[in-house]
Amino acid sequence: MTLETALRALSAAETRVHDLEAERTQLTLRVKDLEQQLVARTAPRDARPDPAVLSFFQDPDLPDGAVPVVSGAAPVAVRARATRETAPRPRGRQPLDPALPREMIRLPDPPVATRVDVFTGAPLMPGFTETLEVLARKPAVYFVKHYERTVWVSPAKTAPIATAWPASALSRSRIDASVVAHVAAAHFSEHLPYYRLEQQLARTGVSLPRSTQVSLMAQLDARVAPVVECLKRHVLASGYVHLDATPIDVCDPTRPGAARSATVWAYRARSPDPEQDGLVWFDYRATKSPVEPSAILRAAQYRGVVQTDGAAGLDALGPPEQITHLGCWAHARRYVVEALAATDARAAPYLAAIDRLFRIDARARVIRRALAADDPRRARLATWRERFSLPVLRTLFTRAATEIVTLPPKTPLATALGYLLGQRPSLTRCVTTPNSSLDNNPVENAIRPLKLGARNWLFIGHPDAGPRLANLYTLVENCRQTGVEPEAYLIDLVTALAGGAPSIIADWLPRAWKRRRADGITA
Repeated sequence: MTLETALRALSAAETRVHDLEAERTQLTLRVKDLEQQLVARTAPRDARPDPAVLSFFQDPDLPDGAVPVVSGAAPVAVRARATRETAPRPRGRQPLDPALPREMIRLPDPPVATRVDVFTGAPLMPGFTETLEVLARKPAVYFVKHYERTVWVSPAKTAPIATAWPASALSRSRIDASVVAHVAAAHFSEHLPYYRLEQQLARTGVSLPRSTQVSLMAQLDARVAPVVECLKRHVLASGYVHLDATPIDVCDPTRPGAARSATVWAYRARSPDPEQDGLVWFDYRATKSPVEPSAILRAAQYRGVVQTDGAAGLDALGPPEQITHLGCWAHARRYVVEALAATDARAAPYLAAIDRLFRIDARARVIRRALAADDPRRARLATWRERFSLPVLRTLFTRAATEIVTLPPKTPLATALGYLLGQRPSLTRCVTTPNSSLDNNPVENAIRPLKLGARNWLFIGHPDAGPRLANLYTLVENCRQTGVEPEAYLIDLVTALAGGAPSIIADWLPRAWKRRRADGITA
């Protein structure tokens, strides 16, 4: 055997070993995923972390030279969902909601002539009462509130005096706050285009043209402006903002029949303060230039963390000495998954490493929930990422930098590794920044209703309607994040704002409104 033949055989053997290793990694990940699904489905309601989960406090430090990318005995193979607090939903027919109102209906007895035994002819006696509950619906009821008031006048022709109209009645529009709230909830929460809502109302005998609906939303936008501005201040004061942009088509008045692309920027707060955490603010802009959010952050003198995806220009928002920019590991993972879907088995180790980063953080959250607030062991969680995540991170970037030079530049794996290496500083800061998130998914979750709505109403009818859409989506999305029924909230809000802005605007944010309702306070 010649040397050249031996080298070819060795190269073929190495390739085969590499392929088998990638296949083993895929199978290992699949087995782990199935095991975690099984644990999550069988976990009882009061499940708590197994004592083995707390072994972090006895584990030795992970050496920097370790290669934990595809290890089968990972010390962090516990997912948060395996200890979910809610019990699995029971199977079979579920009882109807006991909170729904009941209408008692007594069915008439069979005729006397039929209440006899078919064999003996003897009359039958009452035996037992049988019940049946079915879910029913009544069509929406629209009615006219007819108000009357006496106007007191003077023979001297001074100004007349009369009782003010109710705050819920928009006297100039001759529309009640309940109708305004219904139109807003239907359009911005249930994603109904105005013309469909017009058809829906017409079936109940109500004529409310889409032009009138648009006018009502313009009035609503003007009234809720102080509340939206208060939400904006809270989000920008949180010190940690998830930021993302979503394109949306808008009709171009200079070119009838044509549309151009505008942008709605979504800002979502992340904060240990429960009053600020999860608050969302939308901002409409005519372009997607990162200059727009940068100007917002500068004007607000924002200091803290801004987390974005890898879009160009977003890593230079605001003054660099005031803002720490973080990347998004979910986007990095998405490119790797696409490479794996393109049957490139070389992407499997990268996917395993990224998933391990997420599992490390998930396990830390499980342990934090399991420990009491005054437990001294909670302090050691601060070193969790340093001990377990950073070695994975170093190995991942070292392998990517070595392998990318051997790949054709347009392949899916080359694209994935190029994103990883191009975003390396911001992705590293996701791990090294205390209490940071690894991904930008929270703000993408907030954008989802806007994208669902755009699939139904397709575009914004005029550029002037863009800020209105952003403001009203801000209110409705904060209701969704807080678990507030938007229609009930908007009825109270429109009524409260009828006479001008309240003295304490923060009391009318969805979270504060929900708390006051729970306490029995309605105004």
